[in-house]
Amino acid sequence: MFNIANLGVNILNLGVGIYNSVQLHKVKKKLDRNQEQLQSCVEKLDINHEQVQALSDKLERNHKQIQTCFNSIQNALTVQHRTLELLVCNQCNLAQQMNILREEMRTGFQNVVEEVKDLEARRCREEFQARTFLLLKTYERFIYILPELLEADQLIQRAEDLEAWLRTQLNRIEIGKPERLPLMVALAFSVRAKADAFEAKGGDYTNFANKDIGLLINQLRDEASAFCEGRSLYTLGVEMPEILYQYTFLNRSLCKGYEFQKKVKQVDSEFIFSKEELNWDDGMEELRELFQPNIEHTEFLGGNQDIKLNTMADYDWYIGFANQDRLTFNVHSHPSIKLSHILQRIGHPEPQTGGIGKTKLNTLMVFALPETIDKISQLIKKEFELESLPKLRGLKNLDIQK
Repeated sequence: MFNIANLGVNILNLGVGIYNSVQLHKVKKKLDRNQEQLQSCVEKLDINHEQVQALSDKLERNHKQIQTCFNSIQNALTVQHRTLELLVCNQCNLAQQMNILREEMRTGFQNVVEEVKDLEARRCREEFQARTFLLLKTYERFIYILPELLEADQLIQRAEDLEAWLRTQLNRIEIGKPERLPLMVALAFSVRAKADAFEAKGGDYTNFANKDIGLLINQLRDEASAFCEGRSLYTLGVEMPEILYQYTFLNRSLCKGYEFQKKVKQVDSEFIFSKEELNWDDGMEELRELFQPNIEHTEFLGGNQDIKLNTMADYDWYIGFANQDRLTFNVHSHPSIKLSHILQRIGHPEPQTGGIGKTKLNTLMVFALPETIDKISQLIKKEFELESLPKLRGLKNLDIQK
């Protein structure tokens, strides 16, 4: 899987860190005032001193967490800038664009694999980069002068400026298109930053913070559903698994932060992602392994080759694959099936010329079954708490040529 620092998790960790920092500063100020009033009571003073020291230690840990998360945000935004540029340009297809992005990400964007010659794509990336930079710098100042709130209103203004621009750009692109991803990630960044400023200001502003995050979560889920609609397992799992991966973590992080802000207001509360929450299994890792580049096969099966159906297990698979009636199916009517038909079911872009290693055939056949496609659709529905299953390509019957 694409080794990418997920912006959603980073932003959420940063936001919660800021919130905790504000609360700790407030309590520490109160304890300091109490310490001045308790000079005559040694026992109480010692207790108070211990409380102040404990909070100071926690505040220091909190600042380290904020700094770690903030540093990674800059790298994550760099990914989004380049992602937008590549996905909106017209000089290569989607698979090539994603391969370029993977290779550049692997080197930490030290090398540009291919220059984008599309001037409009470059202009879009540069404006995107400039606007996110302005918010990022304001966010940084906001962090370092806490608990003072001198930058809070400026942060809200910067965040709303970026949000307005992003929504304008999103309105120009059909929902579900992959090039909407970097804009959605940046939208989460702007809304999260604004929510942090609202949370720091307190009072009625907290309600605005919760409302904005709640609306964003709903929009993000609609976006993920639209992205999956009508797409094949090959597209989702092989060509661009990074898109759904980032939507997943963005959704998880925003949901966890939303619940944290609404329910867990205690100063001593800790915000930690579990190991399970930091992993996303889309159910398609074995499918990706089938099409890894530069793998030498002892025996290669091409798309035009016939796959013999010899055993009852073979025919049992075919009945499920072709949605045949088990009671009326004649085993002699289909002695074989073209590999291209199986590749077509999973959405391979070139089923006639594509192929796999012979030892991987059984794995491919499993992924071509409607029940496997349905299982992955169910997994996506559960992850994003969707009202209905995303209709992945392959759930409907495909005509099987004899």
